Amino acid sequence: MILLTSLTVALVFSLLLTPLMSRLAGKWGFVDRGSKSGGSGTPVMGGVAVFLGFAAAIVAGMLIFPVLPGESIADTPLSWRSICILVLSSGFLMALTGFLDDRFELSPRTKLLLHSAVVLIAGALFVVNGAQVHLFLEGDHIAWLAAPITLVWLLGITNSVNLLDHADGVTAGVSAISALFFAALNVMHGNPAVAFISVALAGASIGFLFYNFPPASTFMGDCGSNFLGFMLGIIAVLGVYTPRGSIPYLSVLSPLLIVAVPLVDTVMVLVYRKKHGSPLFQGDKNHLAHRLMRMGYSKRTTVFMLYIFSVILGTTALLLPTLQPYQAVLAFINAIGVISIFALFISRGEKGFHR
Repeated sequence: MILLTSLTVALVFSLLLTPLMSRLAGKWGFVDRGSKSGGSGTPVMGGVAVFLGFAAAIVAGMLIFPVLPGESIADTPLSWRSICILVLSSGFLMALTGFLDDRFELSPRTKLLLHSAVVLIAGALFVVNGAQVHLFLEGDHIAWLAAPITLVWLLGITNSVNLLDHADGVTAGVSAISALFFAALNVMHGNPAVAFISVALAGASIGFLFYNFPPASTFMGDCGSNFLGFMLGIIAVLGVYTPRGSIPYLSVLSPLLIVAVPLVDTVMVLVYRKKHGSPLFQGDKNHLAHRLMRMGYSKRTTVFMLYIFSVILGTTALLLPTLQPYQAVLAFINAIGVISIFALFISRGEKGFHR
């Protein structure tokens, strides 16, 4: 009932608000100029609808469920109300940076500076309240590394999801899948608060996806991709991903697999740019979806391939906490092998197609 409420409110609000945002985008000049999907005149305020749908679900959660059952959030002193306020305020700041970029077309350097500022502000709020990536940093002499690692993680995943937003339906669908796997893992480990937040993110993404699946009638813009990436990073930090008594560093394995698609996309596009002497931070059409389409796959087939890839890795992430430590490590190595084969398939397949 709790999670169904989260999903329904977020999905319905996003579904209803997206057409409204599209109309406002046309009036206010928020339209795509061909930088991502090659179109022109397409509204790019869908991200506002995604954020508002998510926010509606979180506010509804606070009003309908003043207290959630289960253990404390990520073994921190954060209460349900506190985490809701922190998530909404930090998510709003990151969405705002994207909104400004959609309006003024900021340079890559300026965007990175704004992302860094928001991550520092929002990350500091979470760290001060005890939510950070602990991993294996248990000793006093290295525990201080948890805070900077948390901030680097939030900045990295935010930009990875932002870079992933280069084709119809990819970012919204992959983010929804990732959020649902995060929700499942947190349900398994008695963390209903993070599960609620995850399902709200999935619902908002799915509601928007009705209008963004190929051929898209609207785009989320940087407002949406920044917000989704940042929230996935926050959820990864707040969640519980290993059973009690397990080796602490194993907690990082499941989140990495759940968000592997944007991470792999970022690594591969940076390697491609480096190899071909292109500027590392200049946008291009060499992301996973672009390269799959150059191999001859249709837009819809490409999107479904990336969805399936995300589901395969997410399923492995669900399995890891149920295994013995050595088995979990072996399963993770196997997943890395699958990722490597996928990357090789794209690299070799694209070369073969152009011969």
